[in-house]
Amino acid sequence: MPRILIVDDNQKNLYLLEAILKGNGYEVIAATNGAEALAAAKDDPPDAVITDILMPVMDGFELCRRWKADEQLNGIPVIFYTATYTDQKDQEFAQKIGVDRFIIKPQKPEVLASEIKRILDERQEKGTVQTSWPRIDEREALQEYSEVLFHKLEQKVMQLEKEIDERKAMEEEREALIRELERKNGELERFTYTVSHDLKSPLITIQGFAGLLEEDAKSGDPSRIKQDIERIISAADRMQELLEDLLALSRIGRVANPPQDVSLETIVREAIDFLVIPVIERKATLEIDPGLPGVHVDPDRIREVYVNLIENAIKFTRPPDHPKIRIGKREDNGETVFFVQDQGMGIDPQYSSKIFRLFEKLDGQSGGTGIGLSLVERIITCHGGRVWVESEGPGKGTSICFTLPHASGGGIDKEQ
Repeated sequence: MPRILIVDDNQKNLYLLEAILKGNGYEVIAATNGAEALAAAKDDPPDAVITDILMPVMDGFELCRRWKADEQLNGIPVIFYTATYTDQKDQEFAQKIGVDRFIIKPQKPEVLASEIKRILDERQEKGTVQTSWPRIDEREALQEYSEVLFHKLEQKVMQLEKEIDERKAMEEEREALIRELERKNGELERFTYTVSHDLKSPLITIQGFAGLLEEDAKSGDPSRIKQDIERIISAADRMQELLEDLLALSRIGRVANPPQDVSLETIVREAIDFLVIPVIERKATLEIDPGLPGVHVDPDRIREVYVNLIENAIKFTRPPDHPKIRIGKREDNGETVFFVQDQGMGIDPQYSSKIFRLFEKLDGQSGGTGIGLSLVERIITCHGGRVWVESEGPGKGTSICFTLPHASGGGIDKEQ
C-alpha cells in the first residue's frame, strides 16, 4: 500500500485530505509544518509528499528545496497543494526548486486521487533515480524565494487591510442599525403612549355623554338629548380623524411610488389646488419663488408635505390677519434648502424640535390631530432629506425648512 505524507497547518485540511487518500487505498502520515514533515520522512521515507505552502516553522518552498537537496529523499515526488500561492510566478519558482506537481485547492476528490495515482505511476516507471537539486544555485534560489514571499506578504497585507475596512464598515453599519433600532423603540414607546392617551379622550367623551343621554332621555329634555348626541358624534369624528392620520403615518416608508425627476413648482401648485377653499376663505396670499429646481422624489408624497405645511401656515395665522405665505428655496453652504414661510404666531426656539413629535400641538385652540408635521418629517426622511423649523420667537412667523435630492438630469421644465 503506497504511503503518502501530507503536510498542512490547518487540521481541517489535513482531515479532509486524509479521508480522500484513505478512501482511495493509501496509507497516510500527517505533519503540520515542513520541519516536522522532513524529520518524519528521513525516519521512514514515504512514496510521495503532498504539502501546503504557507505554513509556520518551515513553509512548503523551503521543505521542497531541502527535500530535493537530500540524497535520501530527492527521488520522491513533491506535490504542492495550495489555495494561497496561485500566481504563475509561484508555479515557475516551484518548478525550479523541483516540485513535481502544482495543484490548486480545492479539487474534486476523484481529480486529486487521479493526479496522485498518475504521479506515483510515473515514478514507478522511472524508478528511484536520484536527481541533483536545486536546478538553480543557492543564491538565486534564495533571491527568488524572497521575492515570492515578499509578493505574497504584500497580497496578504492588502487582503487584511480590505478585511479590516470591510469589518469596520460592517461594525459602523451595525452601530447605525442599533442606534436606529433604539430610536425606533423610543418612537414606538412614545407612539403607544400618545395613541392610548389621545384615543382615550374621545372614548371617555363618548362614554360620558352616552350616560348623560340615558338620563336626559328619561327626563324627556329634547334640547339636552340633541346636545348629547352632537357631543358623541363630535368625539367619534375626532377618533376617526385620529385613526385615519395614524394609518397615513404608518404607510410612510412602506407604500411609495418609485422616485422620479419632477418639477417642484408643479408639485407646489398641485398642493395649492388641494387647498383652494381655505385659501379663499382666509384670503391667504401665496408667493412662490421663481426657479424652483427639479427634484428626484415621489411626487405624491412631496405634494402631501406641501399640503400639510401650507395648511399649517394658514391655520396658525389667527384672524383677523390674512395669511401671507412664501414658498421658496435658498442656497445654504452649497446645499439647496426649501421652505414654507409664514408670518403667523411663531414658535419659541425651545419648542423647535417638539413640533415634529406625534400628536404635539403647541396651540391647543387649533384644529387637527397634531400628526401633520410628523408626516412631513417621515416623508422627508424617507427621501434622504432633513427637516427643521426656524423662528425668531412668538409673533414673528415660522419657516419649515427641508432638503430633497435634486433631479438627476438637472433642471426640469415646470410645465412637465
